[in-house]
Amino acid sequence: MIIRIVAVGRSVEIDDVRNFKAFSVRVEGSMDPAMQVELLHRVAVSSDREHAWISEKALREWPSLTSEEWWQQGLSNMIAAVQKFGWVDQANQSIRAHIEYAP
Repeated sequence: MIIRIVAVGRSVEIDDVRNFKAFSVRVEGSMDPAMQVELLHRVAVSSDREHAWISEKALREWPSLTSEEWWQQGLSNMIAAVQKFGWVDQANQSIRAHIEYAP
């Protein structure tokens, strides 16, 4: 699953939704740091240059997917699988994702 932060259109999108084994954020296009933070924080509880802590609630309530049982179960399985790596913040209910940058 890739969470896309897209400069053109200033949007946050999600791709490869059935791939729960690959979880990342991709920042696409040129944008000033303030715009990147604003867009990223639509789904993240915190972030730095390399990682974002994505809100579990934001993922579970993704408009086109929230009512899909496979989506909810897939998220639960993904979260359970990455806990052992320390990639789940229980206090903030968030999951760590690597940030990639694309032109």
